Amino acid sequence: MKMFNKLNEKNIFDNTKLLLLIIVLFGLTLRLIFFSGMGTSDSLTYSKTAHTIDNGIDPDSTLTLSTRLGLIYPTRLSYKLFGINDFSSVLFILLTSIGSIILIFYFGKLLFNERIGLMAAFLLSFFPLNVVYSTKLLSDLPSAFFMALGVYIFLYSEIKSKLKYRINYFLSGIFIGIGYLIRESVLLIALFFIIYILYKRKIKKEYFLVPLGILVIFIIESFIFLQLTGDLLFRTHASQQYLAEAMVAHNYFGRLDFPQGLFHYPYIILTNNLVTLFYILIFIAIVCCIINKKRETYILMFWFLALLIYLSFGSASFTQYIPFVAKDRYLSIITIPGILLLAHFLMGKKDVIKRIIMPLSLLVLLLTSIGFVYMREDRSLLNNLREIQPFLEEIDKIAFIDPRSLEVLNYISSYKNQTNLEEYPADLTTIKDAYIVINKEMIRNLREADLNKIFPAEINNPPKTWIIIKEIGKNNKNKIVVYYIP
Repeated sequence: MKMFNKLNEKNIFDNTKLLLLIIVLFGLTLRLIFFSGMGTSDSLTYSKTAHTIDNGIDPDSTLTLSTRLGLIYPTRLSYKLFGINDFSSVLFILLTSIGSIILIFYFGKLLFNERIGLMAAFLLSFFPLNVVYSTKLLSDLPSAFFMALGVYIFLYSEIKSKLKYRINYFLSGIFIGIGYLIRESVLLIALFFIIYILYKRKIKKEYFLVPLGILVIFIIESFIFLQLTGDLLFRTHASQQYLAEAMVAHNYFGRLDFPQGLFHYPYIILTNNLVTLFYILIFIAIVCCIINKKRETYILMFWFLALLIYLSFGSASFTQYIPFVAKDRYLSIITIPGILLLAHFLMGKKDVIKRIIMPLSLLVLLLTSIGFVYMREDRSLLNNLREIQPFLEEIDKIAFIDPRSLEVLNYISSYKNQTNLEEYPADLTTIKDAYIVINKEMIRNLREADLNKIFPAEINNPPKTWIIIKEIGKNNKNKIVVYYIP
């Protein structure tokens, strides 16, 4: 009974570490329940590069994804430890997602108090954007985590203002540099530092340690690329060339259409169920902080608004105006300041906030977030190909398939694919005594991603002489159909 009495409600809610642990476990549980796994686009490139990185990188390649060493090497390590599978592929991303929950608590504690830190951690634990992308092999969440860690160390050093914390400015740059190794857009955080210095109206000599830390990481990366490709600046050259080619091929993703192109990110914020409700409340929080002159929140607003504005209107290229593609996951770099601003607002001292706004907001956000994540259709995207792989391994004749499905099958087999598969030839009319695999969903997605993508005419309208020997999938639009050509 004495032990039970000690664990009364008051003690539990006063135990910050216990509450944080519960929040972290809750966040981890959600991420595992709604596990996404390997995708069929960028994820495959990261995985394949991680598998082959020990053999170097093709110096003629312009695919920027293969140059993100900060994601490639941790994934490679995960493969060596746990084999090639969906869990090992996303383990690094999952760990940084959980790390972000812990980090945002310490942000809240540093800038405000433990209660706001706990509220921020709880909000992030079920924030749909973070939950969905926490188990996808993509660069957004881990890069945002290391960037935020660098900012946290910088602000910690600023607030403590002690000589022994000078080295932390250098460490801040190191962690931001690690974020850059994962994704180039991390360098946009320079906007925050510029505004911060202007706001403080002073430049301390310690500030120069931050870019020095980033420079150290850049030098290390350059020497790695020198060994892999013979080009110190391979990443810069490859990414800029790929960006220019891809944007032209995709008509700049509509971002140059005026004035529609200016509203792509506002449209996402107002219509994407992974962010809409949170962002509406975040903007309400920002307005309230400005009206009430909450100076303690200004730093977070500098971070959130500066990067959001640049994402919306800035250029991703150094040499020409190439706007950022409008994707929800690109907003990950402003998740932490946004959630912190919302937590600060919900923990306000006014009775109307305590009694009505805060509990109602939490209830609505929690229930809708879980519902929106549950309704996502981009989990377990490889199931049909996993199901058909054993059949394809048993056929004794050559089979032709689209290139992306072939990549997926290679991944599923841990890059030991034993199927007799090749990509579609340009002309199928001469093919005899062979199999044709038509992955309807994959082909449709490839066409939507690249309007210039061309497949043989027979893929759309299989000849009547083709014989169906295998079908996988319940939905006719998404089926995988195997034909035999006599």
